[in-house]
Amino acid sequence: MDYNRYLEEALRFYSFDEPAFEFIRHNENMTYKITDKSARYLLRLHKPIARNMEGTQTTPEAIRSELAFLLAWSAHSDLPVQTPVANNNGELVTMIRIGQEEIPCTVLQWIDGDVLSKQEMNSEEEARTLGTRIAMLHRFSQSYEAGPNCIRPAYGTEWIHSMILKLRCGEERGILSGKDFHILERTMRLMIEWMTLWETTPETWGFIHADINYSNLIRSPKGVSMIDFGLSGYGYYAMDLAMGALLVESKHRDALLAGYGSCMTGWLDHARLEAFMFLAIVGYYTFVLSQHDQLSWIEDHISGLIEHICLPLLKSQRVFYRI
Repeated sequence: MDYNRYLEEALRFYSFDEPAFEFIRHNENMTYKITDKSARYLLRLHKPIARNMEGTQTTPEAIRSELAFLLAWSAHSDLPVQTPVANNNGELVTMIRIGQEEIPCTVLQWIDGDVLSKQEMNSEEEARTLGTRIAMLHRFSQSYEAGPNCIRPAYGTEWIHSMILKLRCGEERGILSGKDFHILERTMRLMIEWMTLWETTPETWGFIHADINYSNLIRSPKGVSMIDFGLSGYGYYAMDLAMGALLVESKHRDALLAGYGSCMTGWLDHARLEAFMFLAIVGYYTFVLSQHDQLSWIEDHISGLIEHICLPLLKSQRVFYRI
């Protein structure tokens, strides 16, 4: 399908004078950089690259809830935020229809800066800064009052069950061996058991980013900003912090936790962080399962996931500094 037709249709709803567009990527949505004279924007067509990536977050109501959070966060944050831009009708979500298909479209302010790299995260100072940034987001989340119509994904036990189903499909297609799937399933069901014992209090559960990785961290002249809240929703704050831990070397993870603890008080449980580090990795595996040209990556990496993370967790061994 020629999605440029949707892009051209979407541009008609905005007050751009001389827009030029540049394709960025297609994952949970298609993203384009729009340059209009000296101004820059991010345009998103909310059409996932694979059907198994569709979900609550791709519905117009959920997208509006994401944008409502971004508007509130932008008014609070001292660093740049991808602030939503309304269309000519004053709406934040534009519905684009071509033929029988209708796709939501949104436009956000562009943040000038560079995507962080693994090499840049190789220091105690950077790890501490990342921990602080995650904590600042969570501290705001604790005070954020979503409207009665707020709809976003929830990252609880049902989320883990949905990933088990996706992995089972991978086994049925012959991508995962029966042995590997069985170990993965056992480990994930252990995570479900753990999660049922965790409290969901305002100190531990709230609005989270849910997709913290290098490509979603931008270094601007004012500091490090988080972008792409497309998967954001409600979950344990530990999930975001665990994703941050995966971005820094194990020797700098204490600095990450110290930075987080400087702004957020309460729990800092290694076992809970390990659980979400494992689940974040499994989440990437479920994404790769939908990418036919990347399936060999699973074959190359599955043994390490089983040996170094699953089996130790099943034996109640700590892996926070070993992942």
